[in-house]
Amino acid sequence: MPFSRDSCSLYYMIILIAASLLIAAGAQATSVESGGDIHISNLHHIEDDLYIFGSNVTVDGRIDGDLAVGAYEFYSNGEVTESENVFAYKLHHTGTVGNSLRAFANTVIIDGKVGRSVMLFAYDSHIDEGAVIERDVSIAGYSVHVDGVVKRNVEVNSDRIFISGDIGGNVNLVGKEITISPPAVIRGNLTYTCKNEVAIDTAAGVKILGQTQWKQPEQEPEEDRGGAGLRTVTLKLAKVLAAFLFGIIVVYLFRRYAEESFHQLQTRFPVSIATGFLSLFILVAAVLILVVSVVFLLVGLALISGKLALLGALVLVLSMLMVPITAFMTVSGGIILYSGKILFAFLVGYLLLRVFKADVVVMRKTQLLVGLIVLTLLFSVPYAGFLIYLLVSIAGAGGIVLGIKSCRPGLNRSISSDVSGGSSEQ
Repeated sequence: MPFSRDSCSLYYMIILIAASLLIAAGAQATSVESGGDIHISNLHHIEDDLYIFGSNVTVDGRIDGDLAVGAYEFYSNGEVTESENVFAYKLHHTGTVGNSLRAFANTVIIDGKVGRSVMLFAYDSHIDEGAVIERDVSIAGYSVHVDGVVKRNVEVNSDRIFISGDIGGNVNLVGKEITISPPAVIRGNLTYTCKNEVAIDTAAGVKILGQTQWKQPEQEPEEDRGGAGLRTVTLKLAKVLAAFLFGIIVVYLFRRYAEESFHQLQTRFPVSIATGFLSLFILVAAVLILVVSVVFLLVGLALISGKLALLGALVLVLSMLMVPITAFMTVSGGIILYSGKILFAFLVGYLLLRVFKADVVVMRKTQLLVGLIVLTLLFSVPYAGFLIYLLVSIAGAGGIVLGIKSCRPGLNRSISSDVSGGSSEQ
């Protein structure tokens, strides 16, 4: 699948990778590993598809099937007979993949063998000298290095592109800075889109056996669409990471309230939605009153220096009383709505992981990360994404309000005790 300059292509790729990470087709032939540090040693031989969710993951063994990984750092040193699908901050592949390798990451280093195609979306991608890709390579990102062997076509959309490898097919490059240096060999045609013509030093050892075509980018304001698309996806990734960190901190500081809110959202979903809509109505009212109070504050300041000083003083007192109250309600409501999305992400991740493993403990980091990824993909859907975002935030906010109410001292102690018992069982 080649990458266009339209950011929608990037979303399709993320959806493809995330779907492969989250959906286990044929649960009877699937193994699941989850936790912090996970190591599949070279003594392991897994004759199933393997799904891994962890922090630092290393695979040195043999997987007779597909491998899907969601992790912070992933080191792939073993053998995967089918495809490898990765969502991680860093991927370092030195092993062997029988079919295709697909990844969405910040940094990707490939220094092993891939039996079919490679598809990457990463900020920094390296196809190192030891890499052998049997078919095509498609990459989108900021910086791309292709120094290894690619036996068919290469397509890259990136700001900075460096080519010095052996490519058996056609090469199509779109970038701002393109460098082709020895011992680069391109056995097909080279087509590149760049503002400046690339200096190709054939005398120094660069070989292009086909035709070379230079295309100048279309004239657009300031930056091209590819850069805009990259910024959009990078911003979404930053939002996911920010929400992830915020959720972990909140759960650490207010775990009792978080667990009760989770319980309310899970068991009283319709009530949570209704409570969320009521909370949204109160938030809107608080914002309107805040705006009116600020206007009255200005009016009072104007009147207090004139003939209507008494009226101005009264308006000033009332507005000064309402401004901090409504400001507090507005900020609190905004935080609750934002936290509602995070609470809903916990629930989505919990329900997905429970498909693979029955005894899942609630409010874990892996659940939050998985849920945020799924919700971010849903929010990216044109038109419907905003409605989904609104409903998710409202439902989660309702669960938080119900959770806070249930955790108040002397109120619904039995429910709180039941939640503690239920959480320990799960």
